[in-house]
Amino acid sequence: MTILIPEFEQLNFHMFQLINAPTEVSVVMLRVGIFFANDAVALFPLVLLFNWFWQGEENKKTVLFALINMLFALAINVAISMIWQHPRPFMIPLGQHLLYCASNNSFPSNHMSLACAISFSLIASSVLRWQGMLLFVLSVLVAWARIYVGVHFPLDMMVSLGVACVSTALSLRCANLADRIYAYVYPRYYALFAVGIRRGVFK
Repeated sequence: MTILIPEFEQLNFHMFQLINAPTEVSVVMLRVGIFFANDAVALFPLVLLFNWFWQGEENKKTVLFALINMLFALAINVAISMIWQHPRPFMIPLGQHLLYCASNNSFPSNHMSLACAISFSLIASSVLRWQGMLLFVLSVLVAWARIYVGVHFPLDMMVSLGVACVSTALSLRCANLADRIYAYVYPRYYALFAVGIRRGVFK
């Protein structure tokens, strides 16, 4: 695995040590760190599912736009990983490692790229802007936590934020794709959940 330019690497390590958990970490902080690093990520797909199953047409189109954005972000991450790889902190080793994670490439972070892609998709929507802003705050907490528990470096998170910005810009250039996908998917969704939709369980 490759290492960054020495000056950037030194700054990256220094920032990591400032954020990473201390040797004598409290039980409360350990639980908070693990929750945001691991469990809180589940809130992002739950928000998308809520908006698809229980909200109207514009919300559903925004969910599809978010899925397109996530695919762009994931593709960019894969491309970056093929060109530039970097070890996780515990592989060096450096700092405290408090959460199990595979010993693979840390750069950039899929968790952060996908979380921000969802957040930015909702922010770009006229109907889900506040949800997007709240999810972006949660994204920042996820980024902090994954550094805190020792599975990512700060630079991983900053690059992931940039990836989400690029993927959102690309998604906005083909925003009509979400409308076309909706026109194809919704009739099939309606046919599959027709009973629940007629009874008001789903929309």
